[in-house]
Amino acid sequence: MYKVLVVDDEPTIREGLRTLVDWESFGFRVVDTGVNGRDALTKYEQHRPDLIIIDIRMPGIDGLEAIERLRARDKRLHMLILSGYAEFDYARRAMSHQIDGYMLKPVDEDELIDYLQRLRKTLDQEAAERERAAGWTPEMVIRSLLSGTPPAALTEAAENAGLDGASWEAVIVRPHGKPLEPDVLMEAGQRLAGKLSAAERICYTAEGDLGLLVMNGVGSESQRAALMNAIEDALAGLHMEVTAASGGVVDSWSGIPQSHARAAAALRRAFFLEPGSIHPTGAAPWDPCGEQAAEPPDLSDLTDKLTLAIDVASEISIGEWIEQAGSRLLASGADEEAVKATCARLVSAVAARLEARRPGSAEGTLQRGLVELYKACRFTQLMERMRSLLIEFARQSEQGGAETQVKKMIDIIHRHYDRSLRLETIAELLGYSSAYLGKVFKHKTGENFNTYLDKVRIEEAKKLLVQGMKVYEVAERVGYANVDYFHGKFRKYVGMSPAAYRKTAGGS
Repeated sequence: MYKVLVVDDEPTIREGLRTLVDWESFGFRVVDTGVNGRDALTKYEQHRPDLIIIDIRMPGIDGLEAIERLRARDKRLHMLILSGYAEFDYARRAMSHQIDGYMLKPVDEDELIDYLQRLRKTLDQEAAERERAAGWTPEMVIRSLLSGTPPAALTEAAENAGLDGASWEAVIVRPHGKPLEPDVLMEAGQRLAGKLSAAERICYTAEGDLGLLVMNGVGSESQRAALMNAIEDALAGLHMEVTAASGGVVDSWSGIPQSHARAAAALRRAFFLEPGSIHPTGAAPWDPCGEQAAEPPDLSDLTDKLTLAIDVASEISIGEWIEQAGSRLLASGADEEAVKATCARLVSAVAARLEARRPGSAEGTLQRGLVELYKACRFTQLMERMRSLLIEFARQSEQGGAETQVKKMIDIIHRHYDRSLRLETIAELLGYSSAYLGKVFKHKTGENFNTYLDKVRIEEAKKLLVQGMKVYEVAERVGYANVDYFHGKFRKYVGMSPAAYRKTAGGS
């Protein structure tokens, strides 16, 4: 039976309503009556009725004020108001407080029965909804929210599931590699729920991800670290590497989709986030909510630098140039696919330089190495694989020993004479002092390093002059930034000016 409270300052109306209809035959029972608005508020707290029939004109606290207070206490309470003909406008004001209807005095029996029959259906439906809501788990509520169900439709379910009255923060734990099979995802969720069984930590699954709701937020860095350790411990044995991100604290359960969405947005950059941490929203190297990733940087200027570092087998220099490439890639905001493609182009360009000078020195290693680059699941792993690949190129060409390194120096001069080459730079890359390596070089070639370099440049200049190139163009092509300096060197080694040589040799 649904409970009814009748409130009217006239005794005849109160008692008349008690006996006007057979209440129980319609599923109702009058549990008490009240004489004014204050009485209505008191007896509401005593009986918690399902329906209140109340007069709107009573002394003291009138019906309208009582209705306002009752509605503030109970949004689901059903109310019928009683009024006279002269009180119609007053009754219409009361209707703004979600009143189920109003009846004129004296109350008509058929009208009251009609209201009771309609209210009985409504109350039965609400009871059924409450019964269904009582069986809802927190995960069911969360998944309904994330699927787009309006919070208003889940209010009672959320209350019964223990989600109301607290702030929450969503944490998404995303496995790397292929999407998990449903049974593996379910097992992972069960393990996580078992490890984090406290009521303030609720596990759920959504679109192939593991979700975790943390009451009042993840907290400080130390708390984040402790929670991540617990997550990794729970998933141990499933052979999965994961990245985790949080979406910020929301004030109530109805905001959970917003926190979840922010965490998911951060994980769109999971490739650039390191494992072992719960990354807060915005922890990626750029705005994770951006509509379109930026273009990757042009790294072609590093081709010569890396080729030279490989030529002299300087693993330290290779690492430094790779580190610079990584910094530029991160700063650009390019996405995972574009970053991998840029790295592949850089490595391929270096390999092409090596192949052109020493056929067979890089081709086989390059093919295998590019596959490994594209298989990298984290940015740091990509950079390390690129560094290792280029170091492998260097080790394949390395010969070792100070005297044998002179041969490498000669090879470098002949291939890089058009660049700014200094003995000190090459000696540092090779791991020797410039004084010692200079002596070894002169003993082996009979020339000082700079003299040998000048002679190679002048020989190349003579070829270009014969082809008819202008003197200043030749100077630049063979590595002399200052054309006057080139004139002096050319005269020193050839005995005439570049222009005179070109004329003598038949150049135009």
